[in-house]
Amino acid sequence: MNNITIYQFTDPICVWSWGNDAVLRAIEYLYGDKIRIEYVMGGLVEDISTLYDLKGSKLEIVRRSNQIFAENWNAASLRHGMPVATHNFALFSERYPSSFPQNIAYKAAKRLNPQKAKRFLRLLREATFIEGKRTSQIDIIIKEATRAGFCAAKFIDEYTTGSAQADFMQDRMKCKRNGVTGFPSYIIRNDDTKIFLRGYQNFSTMQALISRLSADKVKPRRIGPSKTNVIDFIKHYEHVFPVEIEVAFNLDKDKTDLIINELAHNRKIKYEEIGNGHIISPISTEWTQKKEDRSSEENQNNKKQRKIEA
Repeated sequence: MNNITIYQFTDPICVWSWGNDAVLRAIEYLYGDKIRIEYVMGGLVEDISTLYDLKGSKLEIVRRSNQIFAENWNAASLRHGMPVATHNFALFSERYPSSFPQNIAYKAAKRLNPQKAKRFLRLLREATFIEGKRTSQIDIIIKEATRAGFCAAKFIDEYTTGSAQADFMQDRMKCKRNGVTGFPSYIIRNDDTKIFLRGYQNFSTMQALISRLSADKVKPRRIGPSKTNVIDFIKHYEHVFPVEIEVAFNLDKDKTDLIINELAHNRKIKYEEIGNGHIISPISTEWTQKKEDRSSEENQNNKKQRKIEA
């Protein structure tokens, strides 16, 4: 009865699943290996040009569909708190009209290493939602896979052989069998009982169901919102967003902002704008190094351009 598993039915580009990352991360951090979290890929967009009832050329339909997606992302972000970047939004194009590649990529990663696959999914979501990348492109998929620790050659083999695509099709059948009609949806189960949930879920709902399914035997760690504990949380995940601290430590927004501002003022963390929100990282992380490398590259390109103009 104590073996609790949470299944999220999802797509890497689902904005409400992105919002629920804060809740699932809190569950992972507070419950540890007491709770297993699994992802079932459902495939949100097969072809963006047929998703909405729009008229016009395919180019115009894709452009308008991107605009609708961006509007939906902004509206969802305001409600769940995870940031999004929608300036010059172009997730889809005529050449890249589907989110199926991202789904298949996750299944390829899971075949190679289930634990690394979860990190890959998070990186893929970050690349999609806050970096504004078109994550259906194979070059971007491979880049995020290598960041997650996969060998590029092995990942490409797994991605292209057809097995990952077959796994994805099986996941889509699981969605159909379980009556999933939107993402995210959830099944939370123990050895005997399963509970189905539709849509975004808050931490208190998940906690109550875990308690119910475990007969109150599976409990989260009690971690107070001290500055030391908050820094440990940030370091554990390399970078986080304010709402993730808020959920993990059961704080309101004002208290969360106060802690973040004090840590930033004392130079314990970096607190930087990204999209319509902020990202928080320790002073030296992969994220900040990546940003510094990008700035250095831009400076070099600007110098080259000035030489050409001279």
